[in-house]
Amino acid sequence: NSNNNRRKKRVPKHFRSLLCVFLALKGTQITIQLRSNCEIYGTIENVDRHLNIELIDATITNRFGKDKYELLLVQSRNIRYIHIPDKIDLGHLLYIYSKTLSEVKRKNQRTLRKAP
Repeated sequence: NSNNNRRKKRVPKHFRSLLCVFLALKGTQITIQLRSNCEIYGTIENVDRHLNIELIDATITNRFGKDKYELLLVQSRNIRYIHIPDKIDLGHLLYIYSKTLSEVKRKNQRTLRKAP
């Protein structure tokens, strides 16, 4: 059966989760609301596969006031809500992100050589 011989294209895991959204938002300023009722405002520097978010120039606001940090790691288990600015077009960002990944994959892919 030819249908059984064809392999389905598997969608990479990072495209099946919210990870691709946050990776596409790298360099964007966002507000994160924590489960402890604190808010953090900062620029996304990096996101790992567990959705822990590294922010630069971060400001934490809580009932005691504001604290500023050059670099801050927010563990995903502490996040209640992430506010993405309205001006961000997520569809377009994800399109650009997928194109970038395709180009990187194509550059790193080995080429098949013909037998001599």
